[in-house]
Formats: sequence, C-alpha cells, structure tokens
Amino acid sequence: MKYADLHPNIRIRIITDFFTDLTQKSIIPFMAIYLSIQIGAGLAGLLLTVNIVASMIVGLWAGYWSDRIGRKKLMVIAQSLQVVALLGLAIANSPWMDSIIVTCLMFLLSSLSSGITVPIANAMIVDVSSEHERHYVYGLQYWTTNVAVTFGALMGGLFFESFRFLLFSLVCLESLATLFILIFMIRETMDKRVFGYDDAPIQRNILKTYWAVFQDKRFMIFFTATVLAVSLEFQLDKYIAVRLKNEFTAQLFGSDVSGLHMFSLIMVINTVMVALVAIPFSRWIGRFQSRSIMTVGMLLYTAGFTVLAFSNWAWLLISSAILLTIGELMYAPVRQVMLAGMIPDSDRAAYMAADGLSYNVAALLGSLGLTIGAFLPSYAMAGLYVLMGLGALIFFRKLFRKAEEQNQHLPCADAS
Repeated sequence: MKYADLHPNIRIRIITDFFTDLTQKSIIPFMAIYLSIQIGAGLAGLLLTVNIVASMIVGLWAGYWSDRIGRKKLMVIAQSLQVVALLGLAIANSPWMDSIIVTCLMFLLSSLSSGITVPIANAMIVDVSSEHERHYVYGLQYWTTNVAVTFGALMGGLFFESFRFLLFSLVCLESLATLFILIFMIRETMDKRVFGYDDAPIQRNILKTYWAVFQDKRFMIFFTATVLAVSLEFQLDKYIAVRLKNEFTAQLFGSDVSGLHMFSLIMVINTVMVALVAIPFSRWIGRFQSRSIMTVGMLLYTAGFTVLAFSNWAWLLISSAILLTIGELMYAPVRQVMLAGMIPDSDRAAYMAADGLSYNVAALLGSLGLTIGAFLPSYAMAGLYVLMGLGALIFFRKLFRKAEEQNQHLPCADAS
C-alpha cells in the first residue's frame, strides 16, 4: 500500500487535517492559560466547558445532516466559519485592537467549526476506502496527528504569549488555503442513491437517529471499550503528571531529574517514537490478524500506564513509556478499522459523531481520576488502570467474536 494509491479525497484530507490539527494545537492548549489570566480561572474553566459541550452538540447535528445532504457542503461551511473565527482572533489581538470579549466569541466559533468538521471528515474517509486500505490510512492519520500536535505546541510556545497577532494571522492564512482546497479539489463522497436518500423525504429526525445509534448493542460495546481505553491516555497529563511532580526525584546520567522533567521525557519519548516509526510499524503489523494486534497492543498499553501509576524508578518509567507507545501504535488503528466496519452506510457520520462522545466521556473520567488519586494510594490507582485496560480488551475481543460468529452464519453462495 502506497500513499499514491489512495483515493484523492483521502490524500487531500490527510494533508489538510495535518494543518487543521496544527492550527488547533497551536491555540487550544495555550488559550486556557491566556483566559485564566484575562478573566480568572473559574470563568475560564466555565468558558472552556461551554466550548466542549457546544462542540459536542454541533458535532451530533453535523453527523446527522451530513448523512442526508452530503459531506462537502457542511465541510465547506465549517471551514468558512473557521476562517472567520481565526480572522476575528487575529483582529481582536492585533496592534489596533485588544478585545477579550471578541476573543472568547471567536474561540467559541472555532470550536463549533471543529465540532462540525471531525465526524464528517472521518465519515468521508470510510466512504472512499476499503477495509484493506484502512489499516494503512489510519496508521498514517495517527502519525500526522501526532506530528501536528508536536509542531503546534512548538508554534504556540514560541508565538502565543508575545506574538498572538502573528500566530493567528498565520493560521488564518493556512485555514483560508484549506478552504480553497475543499472547494476546488475535494469531491462529494456520499452517493444518495447508495445511502437511500435519493429524492426521498427524511424519515427519521435527529433524536430518533441517535436513539437508534445508542440502541445498537455492538456499537455500545465498542463505545464502552473506547471510553475505558482512552481514559488511560487522559490519565497521563492529570493523575500521572501530578504524582510524578509530588513523588518522583532521581538522578539520570549524573543529573538531578524532577518529576516534571520525567513527565516531559515521557511525552517526548511518545511523540518521537510515533513520528519515527508509526508508518513503517503500521505496514508491518498489517500482516497479522487484527484480533492478535488488538490483544497484544492493549496488554502493552495497559502495562505501560500501570507502571506509570506507581513506579518511581527512572529506567522502568522510560521502559513503560516505550511499551505504552508501542501498544497505542498497535491498538489505535485497529480500533478505527473496527469502527469503520461496523457502522451502516446510511448513518456513517452520525456514528462518527457518536464515537466522538466517547472521547469526551474519557476526558471526564481522566479528570475524575485526578480526584480519586487524591484519596487512593498509587498502587490502588495502578490496580484501577489494570481493570480499565483489561475491561477495554475484553469488550474489544467480544466484538471480534461477534464478527466471527456472524461470518460463520452467513449463507454460502452457490458456486455452480
């Protein structure tokens, strides 16, 4: 499988998604600090919560309508809103204007735009990819996302505090270029005749659509597994970071290493490994069965986070960071392929939007883990991580068994 062999829409989306992620990661992590200084931590936290909830709601709305009126129209609308939002942020933080109110409103508009784009972009990839291609596509997408996160954080760190106008202007130009690419190069991927909406009235409203999605037992098993697995990832910059800061101190290569230094090193190991090996690694594991990849990946991923929950031995922490990264590289693309294979053609974007909720639930559990960790000893948190990781693995394997049973009961075709 080569990049050039992919559908043109996928090739374009991977590139544009990289720059979109770059834009978001150069702004969002630093916006919380900026808003806390400008309007206070309490009000800033409330505003960020409103942004997340609003993004979730508009994502569900976009998923529903994308399955009815097409992908491209909504993506162009969302990208247009993103251009307006980033232009507004640039103006509100320019040498001629400094408005926290406009900044907050434009930041909300940017969040709404992202909420619309994500489920539709994911559905578009499923529209034009085969099951054979998806291991490679999702591995490549995973790599570009992590590289974008790295460079986005670097850009934000360099420019956000002192050169916000320059930063917002640059990302606005990038967003404008993306808009023109969407308008002139992306093709519509939803065939209404295939999806069953050709000249037909919409039979289900949005509430009935998502009621049907969350009544889907296979999807809810997958949803639960995803929440448990991703919740471990959200522990890294919350409970694990705080624990290392409070408990860890060591010497490494003759130098004193604090807990924050160790946390930064773990993040660097994860980022560098993903950037260097994600693509060749995804090609290599593609020759094995998905069930085996998921099993080994989740076990390594769980073991890595479990050790990070209690150990204060530097080399064991470094080894654990390597293990969890390998595990994540194994399980994450397979998870995406599983999702793509179980959703019905007629509600692809709606299912993608519902899947996005699993990350929001996992984020809440990540924050809850920080609270629970204040009362439980580290070894108890490690035990909790084991239960979460094994629980996710059990649910994922249950889905594989259901798929195998379904295939065994399919009627054999007459070869005569």
